[in-house]
Amino acid sequence: MTKEYENEIKTVLYETDFKSEEIFDFADSPYAEELSKVFDFYKTTLTNNSSRFNLKKSYIFYLNNRSVNAKAGTTDKYNLICINAGLMIFLIQNIFEKDEIHELLHSDYNKIYNFLDNPVHILMYQVALHFTFYHELGHLVQNSESLKSFIFERPTEIKEYDLKMHKLEFDADTFSATSISAHIHQYAFKIFGEELTSYQVESVIEVFSSSILLYFLSFEAYKEEIYYEENTHPHPIIRILNVILTISNYCKNSPRLKEKGIEINHNKIYDLTIRNAIKIESQIINSAKAKNFNKMLVDNKVGILNHYQRIIDYKPDDFVSALDRWNETLNT
Repeated sequence: MTKEYENEIKTVLYETDFKSEEIFDFADSPYAEELSKVFDFYKTTLTNNSSRFNLKKSYIFYLNNRSVNAKAGTTDKYNLICINAGLMIFLIQNIFEKDEIHELLHSDYNKIYNFLDNPVHILMYQVALHFTFYHELGHLVQNSESLKSFIFERPTEIKEYDLKMHKLEFDADTFSATSISAHIHQYAFKIFGEELTSYQVESVIEVFSSSILLYFLSFEAYKEEIYYEENTHPHPIIRILNVILTISNYCKNSPRLKEKGIEINHNKIYDLTIRNAIKIESQIINSAKAKNFNKMLVDNKVGILNHYQRIIDYKPDDFVSALDRWNETLNT
């Protein structure tokens, strides 16, 4: 365990109701080096974003819990982002260590492979972590009443449907997808240069979106049947549609990409995101949760789009949009 992480948890234990047995000490973990790197990166990122969004002092640490989950919360003095050890272990074992993902997708993306600065599975792992972090950061930016009792990425108990909770999760997803869009934008110019093409940008979005979809499907509460007025989170098919549309629209509206004549087809990106997730699940992760997504969308398109729009249109009086705050900081 690094000195930085040790100092972090000492503060958390002193200032909050968390107990030492609840916090994951990764010193003896076979993944200690990676867990240390991840903590260092997101601690710095959290500090920088706390300043950007004028948040109170914020801490991040690993929970000693083997379920695939994360949560954000607040106390009188501090904000907290808690990532379960189980989530990290899942991402490391199923994506980070799976170099066969790189080989599996090679034939589909051989035109961009020579440009990449990391193997595809490493990039996908990084994006899944980015999405997790920025989603939880989005909840801190929202600073809703729910934050006082912590907002879980996967609820630990069944709660009644609340449209406001769907709105909070949808907005946190949009905030996270927008943050990742900025990374994609920067990354595309970095690896492809000024001569980048529509195909190259779309390919990066497809690979990254596939990782986010696999992240959604990793949660035990995932339901194969479509639902609308249930649970605290919208159904994953609504969430991934929102992510893809958010990233696509960000790139479509980028003046720098427009100058290059870049065109983005979100329908194509959606189809290939699902294809990638199905291939990785069936051949590597030994799961099949994504296989019925296309049929689900066709069979329930009207209901899905209606609930999607309902969430967007719903604007409770006491709601602070993380996405709005993100946009506001661009103009300050």
